Amino acid sequence: MTYWRLHYHLIWATFERQPTLTPEREKMFYGVLYKKAEEMGVKIHAAGNDVDHVHVVASIPPKMSVADCVKNFKGASSFAINHMPESDGQFKWQEGYGALTIGER
Repeated sequence: MTYWRLHYHLIWATFERQPTLTPEREKMFYGVLYKKAEEMGVKIHAAGNDVDHVHVVASIPPKMSVADCVKNFKGASSFAINHMPESDGQFKWQEGYGALTIGER
C-alpha cells in the first residue's frame, strides 16, 4: 500500500476575473467539484469562493498530476454551469491556475 500526504491550495479565476460566479452557479460548482473529486479519488478539505475566483484545498493522489486535477475540476464545472437551464452558455474559467503545497495543519 502506498503512503502519501500531498496537500495543495488551488486557486483559479473566472474569465477576465468577471464577477460571474453567481449564487446559482456557485451551488452548481460545489456539487460538481465534490462529485468530480470523489470520481478521481481526490479529497477536498476545504473550498471557498468569491464572485470571480475559487480556492480549493485538496489532497491529490500521486498517480494524478495537479494539472490534470485542476483541468478536470474546471472542465466539469464550466460544462455543468453552461448547461444549467437559465445559462447563456458563456461561462468559462480563465486560463491557468495557482497551486501551492501546504502542510497538514
